[in-house]
Amino acid sequence: MTKLEKPKSKRTPVGLRRRIDEASAAKQRKQRKLAKGNPQWRSRLKKDPGIPNLFPYKDRILHEIEEKKRLKEEEHVRKREEAKTTKATKSADQAAPQADHVNDEDELSNLIDDEDMDEDTPNDASNPMNALLASARARAAEYEEASASASSDEMDEDASEGGIDITTKNILPASSPQTLETSRRTFDKVFKTVLSTSDILLYVLDARDPNGTRSREIEREITAANAGSKRLILILNKIDLVPPPVLKAWLIYLRRYFPTLPLRASNPAPNAKIFDHKALTVKGTSEALLRALKSYAASKQLKGSTTVGMVGYPNVGKSSVINALTSRLRSSPSSSTACPVGAEAGVTTALREVKLDNKLKLLDSPGIVFPSSSTQDSGSESIPNFSKEQLKEANLTLLSALPPSAITDPVPVITLLLHRLSRSQATLAPLLEQYNIPSSTLVPSGADGDITTDFLVQVARKRGRLGKGGVPNLQSAAMSVLMDWRDGRIRGWVEPPKEADVGESAGSREIVKEWAAEFKLEGLWGDDAANGEADVEVMKE
Repeated sequence: MTKLEKPKSKRTPVGLRRRIDEASAAKQRKQRKLAKGNPQWRSRLKKDPGIPNLFPYKDRILHEIEEKKRLKEEEHVRKREEAKTTKATKSADQAAPQADHVNDEDELSNLIDDEDMDEDTPNDASNPMNALLASARARAAEYEEASASASSDEMDEDASEGGIDITTKNILPASSPQTLETSRRTFDKVFKTVLSTSDILLYVLDARDPNGTRSREIEREITAANAGSKRLILILNKIDLVPPPVLKAWLIYLRRYFPTLPLRASNPAPNAKIFDHKALTVKGTSEALLRALKSYAASKQLKGSTTVGMVGYPNVGKSSVINALTSRLRSSPSSSTACPVGAEAGVTTALREVKLDNKLKLLDSPGIVFPSSSTQDSGSESIPNFSKEQLKEANLTLLSALPPSAITDPVPVITLLLHRLSRSQATLAPLLEQYNIPSSTLVPSGADGDITTDFLVQVARKRGRLGKGGVPNLQSAAMSVLMDWRDGRIRGWVEPPKEADVGESAGSREIVKEWAAEFKLEGLWGDDAANGEADVEVMKE
């Protein structure tokens, strides 16, 4: 007889189960760690698998779902129509009693008037209906007078902010945002209005690229207008974005042609990298300009007030100049500014007149892209594979003269920015430091490769501007770089022309000397404050 073997147990050993659990936990930990390093976005919500294709009643269920959606949409439309009908009925019901009340009042007043005309009618004191009507009329008259005075007070408060009279005249069509084409179309109308109205014109320039925001044709038109009676002063705004030696060199260069004053019209944007120009503060520079304008207005002894017009490219700070001049005249620091300002171009869309006192008025104007001049250094740049239109649009974008909505392709603008900043290590090193990019990782300009693409790829990875599948979004990265450039977080400037390239005439020297005496600009030039030895560079974080 054969002996049966003892059946083997199906129980798993405890040690084996423990090793399986440990291996499973280790695998899950590894998968979670790899998932954290994967830049591809994944939703945490589990996707609905839907109805399996092998389910026999799939078509019927899908048909029922579509029918429920249709019925729900019809119910929604029906409720909306019922709500509209109910609202219209209520409006008609409310209007009807008012009309009946007006008719009853008219009949009552006519009846009382007829009774008043009757000779046998007693006097008003003995007639209670007449006394009631007279009282109602008196109260109505008092109410109308009170409402009229309240509305006039509100209009006075709106028209006068902190003691400054403001008048707005819209001369631009209320349409789409300001672009290069619309700016050129409105150039004649806006500029001619400001030129004919103003006695003094302040030409506001960006200190980072004064020649780029300057037009010689406009200067010739201003000096030739009204038999040469107009006065022109160049205002270098945003001086805190350039180092003291560069500011001093630009002041020396521009004063060969017209009186020029440095100005800090507003405080910098958050995290902007600025230079501290000691005495050239917002308060000090604005007070110096205001004293010069008042000195000219007092010396001319005109019967009316002197009008000061602001001209310049978009986003150079024309409205900020007016706000700086009127800051001490506002009732309190918390009161609203005289002119609206913003980081983007196109905030000012109408002529805005601000009255400082009986002798001085300021005229704010929308930013205008003036006709280009062949003498501008920024327009003579040449970049390989760049057309004239691309170079012009890129240059205007770096001047912040175009709003973000008008920028068709920001990548060529970054190419022009890198081309300019690569000229000096003093401007290229802060750019790479801003985005923590080692200089060795960029392709050199002379090597075969696109330095712009390499730069934007690294910026996209640093700033998280990645698309689907972790692909760098170059357009988004380029726009973020442009926003940093606009707000002063990227340092960069254009050096003034050399002495050999400067053409100066005796007429220009006489104009500068004569006009400086009229405005009493001695001591207001900012030469001492522009001295590079006395200034300290400050990084505001």
